[in-house]
Amino acid sequence: MKKKLSLILILNLFISYKAQKKPDKVNTKINESYLLSRKQFHGKLDSVQLKQIRALITNELKVEIEEDKSILINYFQYGKNCSEYSLKEKYANQLIDNYIKLSSKMSTTYHAVDFFIFTNDALNRERFEKRENYIKDSGFFAQTIFTLQENCRAFFILKPTGEFLKYYGSDYFTEVENFLDKK
Repeated sequence: MKKKLSLILILNLFISYKAQKKPDKVNTKINESYLLSRKQFHGKLDSVQLKQIRALITNELKVEIEEDKSILINYFQYGKNCSEYSLKEKYANQLIDNYIKLSSKMSTTYHAVDFFIFTNDALNRERFEKRENYIKDSGFFAQTIFTLQENCRAFFILKPTGEFLKYYGSDYFTEVENFLDKK
């Protein structure tokens, strides 16, 4: 019962959208379509909601996370706007390695723990599957947090204070740093 209540709470907290049909063509350009696909949601949970959300996330990821650490989830999914989809294998792999390095650096700097999650239908998912750092989404994150599929990349940050930020779009590390740096 408590788990069902928590799931309902999450669904209410994180703006839910109906399943979206996958487009036939992926936009790889930084154009109006891409710019419109970037979206940001933020807010603050009360202490009860914070505890419930953290418990659901840690249960899903099967990890212990210190209560004074922020949680950063880097998310890769199918999205009709995906600039990195057109990259050649070599450059795409370098970019993925850079995601890991940048996220790790920011997590160390801002007392956070980071995770890399990808969906079964993520574009070029084989690039994520072969990496130790990446975890395949069971459906939990797609159904509860990352409900839009307009962009192939997103992140979610949950601070120990209850403040959260969800962002859809590429090149988001400035957004991550600004949010984590904000006191």
